[in-house]
Amino acid sequence: MTYLDGEVPVDPAWEPGRGHRLPSYARSDEALIGAGRLIRDLHEAAQGFRPRCTAYRYHPCPPRPGQIVSHGDLGPWNTVYRDGLPTAFIDFDSAGPVDPLDELAAAAWAFVPLEPDRRLREAGFDPIPDLPSRLRLFVDAYGLTDGPAILPALQRSILAGAERIATWPLSPADAAVSLEYLAGELRWLHTITPALERALTGRAGAGR
Repeated sequence: MTYLDGEVPVDPAWEPGRGHRLPSYARSDEALIGAGRLIRDLHEAAQGFRPRCTAYRYHPCPPRPGQIVSHGDLGPWNTVYRDGLPTAFIDFDSAGPVDPLDELAAAAWAFVPLEPDRRLREAGFDPIPDLPSRLRLFVDAYGLTDGPAILPALQRSILAGAERIATWPLSPADAAVSLEYLAGELRWLHTITPALERALTGRAGAGR
């Protein structure tokens, strides 16, 4: 374990339902491509690792076939940027077995980021970016050969969040608020999925 020099774009004012404020370097296409490539490097490095200890924070169990042990919470807030580009991931406290495609999808929500216009403005985007094009950049940089395969994985990442709520010490009212927020995310994903699919399959008219 060593110190990694660089910048980590953490927004101390962030809360669910608000856009995570990002500096300009973390909003660039170059940074997005760099994140996709860095995630691919992480996944390739994790291939073949078989842990002796499986007491993970979430889902303490050995990896199933097709899974790897990986980060579990990829986003700009856990990424070290140097000269405007992602160079390393930090804070592996959520590490555990994960399907690589599912982790890529969860990271897409954070790095693209897949957010409604209001939250994109809060994140610092001006003008509002073309989300389907950015998602395509991200999965291409990762090297995903079947781009549309990420679409059901995007939905699974939201549903996984709903599963985690059951483990949190929440009152019924607070749990309801959290579930309603995730339901809104799923409804929004449904509205943009056709445009995402057009971009990922390379068809014309893939805009927002």
